[in-house]
Formats: sequence, C-alpha cells, structure tokens
Amino acid sequence: MQYYTKRAWKKEVLELYLDPLFFHMDPSCTCHWRAIIDHLLTHEKTMFKDLMSMQSSSLKLFPSVEQKPMLLKSQAFMFSGELDQYHLYLPLIQERLTENLRMGQTPSIAAQMFLMFRVLLLRISPQHLTSLWPIMVTELIRSFVRLEKSLKEDKEALKTKARGAPEKNGVLTFSPSDLDMYLSACKFLDMAISFPPERMPLFQMYRWAFVPEVDVDSYSGPENHLLEGEQECAPHISRVLEALQRRYGELNGVVGESSTERLEFPVLTLRSLSSITQLQPFLHTLSCSFRGRPGNSDPSDPWPAAVYPAHCSEAVLRRLEVITEGEFLSSMEG
Repeated sequence: MQYYTKRAWKKEVLELYLDPLFFHMDPSCTCHWRAIIDHLLTHEKTMFKDLMSMQSSSLKLFPSVEQKPMLLKSQAFMFSGELDQYHLYLPLIQERLTENLRMGQTPSIAAQMFLMFRVLLLRISPQHLTSLWPIMVTELIRSFVRLEKSLKEDKEALKTKARGAPEKNGVLTFSPSDLDMYLSACKFLDMAISFPPERMPLFQMYRWAFVPEVDVDSYSGPENHLLEGEQECAPHISRVLEALQRRYGELNGVVGESSTERLEFPVLTLRSLSSITQLQPFLHTLSCSFRGRPGNSDPSDPWPAAVYPAHCSEAVLRRLEVITEGEFLSSMEG
C-alpha cells in the first residue's frame, strides 16, 4: 500500500521539486518538504543517483543561464536526511563537483557550489570529507584571490571588466551575482571556522591560510627577517581587508546591518549584499579573533573579536542548521 501511495505522488513531487518556484515556499513548510524529499530518496533506490546525474538542460522551465545554478541548489537540498545518510555516495558527489569545475564556473554557479559545500559539512562526518577538502579550499582561495584582484585593479581597466565597473564617483561596484558569490564564499569560511575544532579537524590545517593567527605587531619571539625578494605570506582575509580599505577607506564600524553583533561564531548573518563593503565587519572580526587570548579584545573596539571556540557547541550547530536552511528560501525576500 505504501509503495502504491508513493508511486501515486512520486511524479508530482519531482515536478514540484524541479519547478522554478519550488524554493518560494513559506519557511514553515521547509521541514515538511525536507521529510518528503528524504523519504523519496530513501525508498527509491536509484533516485539519488538519478538526481545527482541529472543534466542542467533537464530544467527546461528555467532560463538557460539559471539552469546549472538551480540544479546545484536542488541537489544541495537533497542532503536533508540524517548525518552520513549519503556518505556512500560521496564519490559520485565529488565526481559531479569536479565536472562543474572542469567545465568552468559563473559567479552564480560558484555561489551555489559553496552552499553545497556547507550542506556537506553539516551532513557528512569529517572523516568522510578528507578527499573533498582540497577541492573546497582551492575554490575558497580562488574566490578570495579574485576579489582581491578586482579591488586592486586600475579604474581604467575596470571599465572593460564584466566583474565590476567604477561609478562616476570612482567607487567600484560589483554585479549582484558577484556579490552573491563572495557572500557565499565568506559564509562557507564562517561555517568551517564555527565548527568545534574536534568536529572539523582537517580544516584546522588550512585555517592559517585564511585568518591571521599571530599578532605580528606584538610578536616578541625570535626575529625572522625576510630575504631580499621574499614577500610576507599574509592570510587571504588580511589581503582582502587591506584591499577593501585601500579602495574605500576605513568605514569606522558602520556599514548598514552589522554582521558582527554576535560575538560567537557564526558571525555572518547577512542574507544578501548590496555593496562589497558590507563584508568589512566580518573580515575585521576574523582578522582579530585568533591572534590573542579569548576575551582580551577591547570592548570599545568597533571591530570586536568573536569568542572561539564557542561556549556551547550544540548551540553553534543549531544556528548553522537554521542559517543554512534559510539560504534555500532567500529568494522569497526582497
């Protein structure tokens, strides 16, 4: 009877799931749809493989430029089951991610890929993600390098670039898809940092590449002079923050909605960006949260450090779940 019932609604569920308006649901419906999709994937032996192997051209109801990003978003929503429920499919997942990278990315595709990375961190145990970390870290570095380069480019060169163009007052602007990509990349970094260290041990080996962990100004250890021609290795957050400040100047801690009101990770709660400068509070918080002892930040500092690790790991994980689930419904707002 259960099989007959499922067969009756399977076709309708798939049509709704791949409909352009699927994610325009009320937030209260999300848990129900997660259960429905999870039930379908669990009881249909080939359904997960079929959906992961689906080509973006299958989404004929979407405009062509939106097909691949929306397919990635739909595939990310499939990971709505229990922890490690789909870890046996990781080789297939990694194969599909690699294919997307090999075929080239648009900012919209990159944004959805970072969302999928975040879902994987939540749904797959760290010991199963070993082979994926090099891919995830490489894409994160690629995004920060691209942002840094865009901020440093000459204004004349910017006029011919699709990534951004200077306004009449000389302020660099980014396209909405670029802003989504950079926000998505920062949210992935925010999540990776937010996890209790014992729950994300492999990332600890990569963290130094993104956030400064030593207060160079107050360092009193053995001197380490750079040889002629050498450059100091600065974390990507420091490099992007420096480029932002050179382009826009110091913003004195006031950039619309502050993403640093919470002093525990995750700290980035913005749902969208209207300006790249809105990332500055987040970048400042990262730049000062790992360089000293917890709780030593100046309360009057406009860029306070966040407590790390958080006092309650379970509360952090719950917040990450809520924030990530909301990402799928972001298009309903605005």
